[in-house]
Amino acid sequence: MSKIQGKVLKHSEQTRTMHWIHLLCFLILGLTGIGFYFDSAGISNLFGGEANASLVHRWAGVLFTAGPAIYILLNFERFSKFIDTISSFTKDDISWLKTMGGYIPFIKVENPPPQDKYNAGQKLLGGIIIIGCLLMILTGFPMWLWRHLVPAAFLAICYSIHLWVAVILILAIAGHFFLAAIHPKSRVEFASMMLDGYIDAEISAHHNAKWFNTLQEVKEKI
Repeated sequence: MSKIQGKVLKHSEQTRTMHWIHLLCFLILGLTGIGFYFDSAGISNLFGGEANASLVHRWAGVLFTAGPAIYILLNFERFSKFIDTISSFTKDDISWLKTMGGYIPFIKVENPPPQDKYNAGQKLLGGIIIIGCLLMILTGFPMWLWRHLVPAAFLAICYSIHLWVAVILILAIAGHFFLAAIHPKSRVEFASMMLDGYIDAEISAHHNAKWFNTLQEVKEKI
């Protein structure tokens, strides 16, 4: 690993704020949704009863939609760059996925293939989250606002998609949380995204070499 001192800014304040808003909304939506599916009075009572839980679920959904929308409007160039990054897969990304970057205990990897600002696993997760959230929004609002106007068959499809996408997202976010906050090789990501936005330069040089090298090139030009 390179002997590089200091830290680099990986996530801006607006990005971190949006991430917090989306995470909190997701937790509320997930908890209330589980309560509805299992008809759990215990979960509903956390929100003051079933009627209040339903109201909280709906308005959390509004914030879940509005938060990223406002962020994209204010940071369209940054968001476009993010989409370009997560949708670009190279041979290095494929190689990284074959060993999962060495994060799996029984697969030993001394030097994982160089990665962008986001590794191949994070790229896949980003795509899953974006597509999943769009599906949740596109099915959730008809279930709320137009449930008496749309055909019953269409509504049933919306409920089914909403349920299974929610299951996939919950599992994906659970895995993301483990890797970002608990796994010893990658838990430094938590502080970077959720706290001050900075990450050790030495870690970036090792885990996100392609992105780190672009920072070095910019620094040399200044």
